[in-house]
Formats: sequence, structure tokens, C-alpha cells
Amino acid sequence: MKQERIKVQLYNKTYKEIDMSDFSEIPEELFSNRSDIVSVWLPDGVKKIDANAFENCFRLSEIFFPNTLRVIGNEAFRNCVNLKKPEISEKVDVSETAFVGCNL
Repeated sequence: MKQERIKVQLYNKTYKEIDMSDFSEIPEELFSNRSDIVSVWLPDGVKKIDANAFENCFRLSEIFFPNTLRVIGNEAFRNCVNLKKPEISEKVDVSETAFVGCNL
């Protein structure tokens, strides 16, 4: 089976990949308070983004969700003030507070 990775573009224009082989959730606060993240590509297999996973990532401007995503938790993207409105499937259960503090 092909191992999937999260692809992250940082402010200094470098790219990082995070191994996704062991989980289908983005855990709570995994990327919170990271001021260097500007873009995120989540691979197929990710089903849930937990609470506050990307909280206070103020430079985050775009995120790409996989077709497998089903849940975006409370305040997952809280205060991501530069985030452009992402494309979210109708199949995704989005918390009412998922994008609180964003300028969408």
C-alpha cells in the first residue's frame, strides 16, 4: 500500500511532507500556532480534522481537502485570518465554529 503524506508549504517557500501511514485523523492541535505554514494538501485517507488542529496558523492561505474527509472539528481553523474559502464536499460535517476568526 502506498504511504500517503501531508504536504505543507512553509513561508520560506520550502516544502515538508509528514507521514500519514498510521492515522486517518489530523490530531487536535497538530499544527496549531505554526506561523510558517502557508498551504496544506491533505491526502486521501484523512477522514477527520480534530479540534484546533490548525488554530492560529495566521499565514495559512489555502488548504486542499481529500474526498475522504467527513468531519472538521470545533475551531479547527480558528484565527486563520488569511485562509481563502476552501472547497468542502457536502459530505463533510463542518462544526459551526470550525472557521471562527477567519475572514472567509
